[in-house]
Amino acid sequence: MNNVVAVDEFTRYCMLTLEVYFGQMSDEIITKIKARKSLNQNSTPDDIKQFIDLIESSISLFSGKNKATEICNILRTKASEMIGAMNARDTAMSNIIDKEINAFLSSNSLPAEVDITDYAKYLALKFGSSANSVEKDLIDKVKAHVRRGISTKMLKEEINKFLTKYSQPGKTDVDDFVHYISLLKLNLKESEVRELVENERLYRKFHGPEEATDSSELGQFINLVKASSDKESIGKLMQKQGLSYLIKDDKGLSDKSLSEFVELMTPNERDMKDALEGMGLKHLIKSK
Repeated sequence: MNNVVAVDEFTRYCMLTLEVYFGQMSDEIITKIKARKSLNQNSTPDDIKQFIDLIESSISLFSGKNKATEICNILRTKASEMIGAMNARDTAMSNIIDKEINAFLSSNSLPAEVDITDYAKYLALKFGSSANSVEKDLIDKVKAHVRRGISTKMLKEEINKFLTKYSQPGKTDVDDFVHYISLLKLNLKESEVRELVENERLYRKFHGPEEATDSSELGQFINLVKASSDKESIGKLMQKQGLSYLIKDDKGLSDKSLSEFVELMTPNERDMKDALEGMGLKHLIKSK
């Protein structure tokens, strides 16, 4: 049952409930209320509350306040049941769509905008949703997915450099490294950073350093960005490859978003050096 059906059924329930008390007047009452406050598939719980409040105000003129409240409490109980059912259904549907999106992201580390649009259309057709709303949700999830992918790859690079210099780092060394990583704005939890450092340390201890080879689309893109010193060229490259959605905001292409995106992969060396010196971590400057 979709929201349109649910709202229509609730409106009919209101009319039938009023009919018990007011007969044929119920149709006229609901028609006048709908002229002031119409319910549709996008109506919120607050909209439904206002709809019932209008009914109560209207019928209290000839039934009395107490009776009007009694009747409308019946409607409020029904509305609560309907909203609960709709929320449960929406949550279940959202979980199903999230699984579909996660499957798409697991096989697409850096999807182009056309792929996102087509996949959003596919999901909309499959689940009967609005293609535009699905696409917006999908783009938000892809942005987060790509940023996390970049952050994780950047962290692994830094861990490799760190453990090459400190093969058996002490607690102070790890603490200093964690402070350093916080400057890179990778948006990763400290516990996650520490866990990855320890995992890589143990792997190296028994297997040696793992050869760094990354042929993924995301890895190649990061290398392209690192090889360029021109932010404008990077922006044009992203548009050419269908990746401009990563640097758009509500108003379109954003220079601020582009700067933040580029800085994630190529932090300013001078700023990093000054920050490390200010934190008393000069010994980490050459480890970058």
